[in-house]
Amino acid sequence: MQQQILMLGTKETAQLRDDYPSIEYLEAGNTASWLQERQDQLLVRAKDERNGMNLAKFITLATAATGAVCYATSPLAPIGAVVAGVGYLWSIVQDLNDTHQFAPIPFIRGNFFSFLSAMGDSVARDEYFALKNEIADLMLHLEPMSKYEFAMLKQSSHVACEYLSAVEPGKRFYAYRWLLDWFIQLRGQFPTREQLSGHLAQVTIDPRVNYQQVTVIQEAIQPQNLGIPHCTFAHF
Repeated sequence: MQQQILMLGTKETAQLRDDYPSIEYLEAGNTASWLQERQDQLLVRAKDERNGMNLAKFITLATAATGAVCYATSPLAPIGAVVAGVGYLWSIVQDLNDTHQFAPIPFIRGNFFSFLSAMGDSVARDEYFALKNEIADLMLHLEPMSKYEFAMLKQSSHVACEYLSAVEPGKRFYAYRWLLDWFIQLRGQFPTREQLSGHLAQVTIDPRVNYQQVTVIQEAIQPQNLGIPHCTFAHF
């Protein structure tokens, strides 16, 4: 009776792997599209985090201000103002912890007085928005590891694609995580191809990958050579 092989993964790493686009596409060789999908995923996630943070600050600030103004009309208004004020302070602290920037005004990041002065002049307003780096601002709302990953994909996805395309199926996701780790340690640089191939020589093929799905994907995305139709030219 054949004994069942225990799975390598844990509940925590299973959640980590589920967070990525389908790993089978990467192992099947659809590397460039997989990297682009991961970059888009992180970008949308950063936008959602920023929108949620701004909305939380706006709602709590507006509620606290309304409760403070309407304290005479309802005995519950001051209580609501206090609760909303605590929520507003908590959202600021949470934002400060995530982005390491103090931004008390919703939808505005940076010096509030500089923003007000720039909005009063068309030239200053154009310069203000021209100097804003939307991508850098979005990166602030990602988790620390995701910040480095997004930077790697944004700056060097072509390099990562070349590295991963040379890796055999079953080791590509591991190689991707290994490259990301070294990209962080080397402060934006990649190890050499020899270092990658030498390390992967000691790594076994990942048993958690669904290789039946890998085969199906490879067959589905395999380019079909339909041939070039024969051209006939009129003779004069």
